[in-house]
Amino acid sequence: MVLIHEKISALLEQTRLKKRDLARALGVSPQTATDICKGRSAITLPHLRNLVAFFELRADFWLDDSRLLPSEADRSMNAKASGTPLAGSVPVDYADRLLQRLRSFVRQHRAEFLAAHPDLSVEEQRWLGLLEDGSPQGYGAGNQGTVGRIAET
Repeated sequence: MVLIHEKISALLEQTRLKKRDLARALGVSPQTATDICKGRSAITLPHLRNLVAFFELRADFWLDDSRLLPSEADRSMNAKASGTPLAGSVPVDYADRLLQRLRSFVRQHRAEFLAAHPDLSVEEQRWLGLLEDGSPQGYGAGNQGTVGRIAET
């Protein structure tokens, strides 16, 4: 059985962070951080919340007593944006849904968006769904772009 303080110590070592960094993140003294790492001090719910934010790992990981180190599935959504060594990828279904919403929003505000970003290439406009049917590079119903297709030679 893996305990939370063992996970904390392993992650501090893996990320080359110091106990003083952990102390700042948890809002405790350096001595309390040391006690937490050694299992001599209890981890409270506020500590758990701060661990989730500090290491950018989901709470499920901290509560799973079968694993010492996280997997990609344990990475939080914020991790990707931060660029930390623990950053992971966004699940495909989430990314697809987000992209659909962004495309819809951009199309609804097409004129504003194009005015704000006049340097968009034709390919970027196609990818965002901004080219109208009938245009030479049209995005019409039969033309879904080139993502995932092999280019014709």
